[in-house]
Amino acid sequence: MIGDNPAARLLAILELGIKQDQKISCREIWRTLLNVENGNDALLMSRLGKLMELPEQAIQIIKRDLPNQKDTYKHWSAQVHKAFSEQNLNGPWQTFRAHIDGHTLVYLRLTADLMQTKSSTSILTNENIQELKSKVDQLLSEVLAGDLEHEIKQYIARYLQKILISIDEYRISGALPIIESVEGAFGHAFFDENYRQTMTETEIGTKIVSVLSALASAVTVALGAPQLPQAFQLLIERLK
Repeated sequence: MIGDNPAARLLAILELGIKQDQKISCREIWRTLLNVENGNDALLMSRLGKLMELPEQAIQIIKRDLPNQKDTYKHWSAQVHKAFSEQNLNGPWQTFRAHIDGHTLVYLRLTADLMQTKSSTSILTNENIQELKSKVDQLLSEVLAGDLEHEIKQYIARYLQKILISIDEYRISGALPIIESVEGAFGHAFFDENYRQTMTETEIGTKIVSVLSALASAVTVALGAPQLPQAFQLLIERLK
């Protein structure tokens, strides 16, 4: 992947997609590409919907940051739109794949390259992602097994589950949802005294702050920021 931008994420998935067997159903191919277990159609539709949002996200960035490059997205965006709208999920992959020609990928790559010139984003490796997920997963298990108040436990578990979802969908949605999920976990402490005390005065709370701070730092680097935003740093400091 070129960087953490909508065009680059779309390109990476489409490049994997064109290598798939065109006789297999679109549903099965999307399950593979979007890492969805068989039978979980609700998650499949959710992730496919997020993928379908990437073209418009890329176009809006080009219009805003690179207005002289509007013509570069016309061909690929038209073809990708046609592919999504004319595919048959229960039909062969060819109903999608037929619309993604060589020019589509070339122009989409150009768009991704142009967007990357306006940012300094990088990508997290699969190893990075799995390591981050493992740490948050372990935290969630410890929280659920602990003796925290029921309401506090539910709040923390909900935030950690949201973070895990954003990590799982990193290849589709990028790093920003991870940061936003971590912000939610920290920010709730400003509105709930019991939650704040749990995060600052218990062993598991201290561990949560430590792990999520490290997660936020790693993801912030991927977003191209030299350090955590000041407001985010204040959130963390208030919880230490």
